[in-house]
Amino acid sequence: MGGAQVGGAQVGGAQVGGAQAAPTQPGEVYAGIEITNEWVRALALRVSRNEEESGIRLIYSENIRLALARAGDGQITPQTAKETAQTVLKLLTRLRQQAPPERVFLIGSSRLGASRPEALVKAISEITGKTLTFLDVETEIQLSVAGAISRVSKVGDTQIDNRNSSVLIEINGDLTLGGYQLLRYPPDGVDAAPRYDFVTMTVPHGGVVDESFRQALRRERESKPGLVNRKRVYLTGSVPWAMATLLYPEDQQPFVPLTTEVIEWFHGKLSRAPQEVLNPNLSFIRDRDLRQKAESELRAVKNALTAEQLAAGVAAVRAVASEFEWQGKQIWFARFGHLGLLLSYVRLQAEK
Repeated sequence: MGGAQVGGAQVGGAQVGGAQAAPTQPGEVYAGIEITNEWVRALALRVSRNEEESGIRLIYSENIRLALARAGDGQITPQTAKETAQTVLKLLTRLRQQAPPERVFLIGSSRLGASRPEALVKAISEITGKTLTFLDVETEIQLSVAGAISRVSKVGDTQIDNRNSSVLIEINGDLTLGGYQLLRYPPDGVDAAPRYDFVTMTVPHGGVVDESFRQALRRERESKPGLVNRKRVYLTGSVPWAMATLLYPEDQQPFVPLTTEVIEWFHGKLSRAPQEVLNPNLSFIRDRDLRQKAESELRAVKNALTAEQLAAGVAAVRAVASEFEWQGKQIWFARFGHLGLLLSYVRLQAEK
């Protein structure tokens, strides 16, 4: 994993999904915690600004599944709020061993904020002394694009503007979202530098992929051509994660290649033999540590998604692939894409 780029941040010594102490090195450390309806995530970045070594390095990350139970009125229960706040406190304690309190930031997802979780906000404030800042969906997608897709990449010996020719698609059990960065040039005669804008989309499907979902995708496609004409597709979200883990349990690279043919094969196999798909034989993995890591990832997938939920999610992937014309494109599952939003947010705080 060392040497991989996560949206421009170097992955070095980080163990994604589990805690790992960072070695002592020069540079300032900034950290953050993100709370969603299903996960609590944390990371720490070492920011170096000297001439010998400048840049941002991911030195720690952790991803904890914590579905937020709700009462009949849709509000988070007091017990769940307390348990979540305790989890946040545990992560804060770890992060404060590496970063001073003023460099540790706490954010909540837009979907979490939309439900106005007063009990959660209060519990976190009382237990941790931190204020939870909620993001809006547009900001979330922009941060995710910047965090998951590296700014430049190489094609042969030529560097290309990777982010300006790629699109990010996140597919979860009940929601598909995504976007891309767009380079805009000033009108003729205007003396100004080009600037980057972000184009975003959000399409809920409630776990059911039907014609209305496809129609919503077509409306997005018509108004946002970059969703279709970009050559590279980066996938994040619970469904691509599950697919890549089940298809290639031995592949722990930052970017796992996929194709529309593989997606179709996976869909067919899941329809015919769901239990076989959810329980792949790992005996071919000879490396003990790699096999244990693959086993851990497979357990996490089965804890996160039932066979029925996975089938509905794969149907969403197939619909997006068809409507956005993925045939023949370069498609990758971005393994660290789930950290993209938080990584970008913390990096922006470090640059202030």
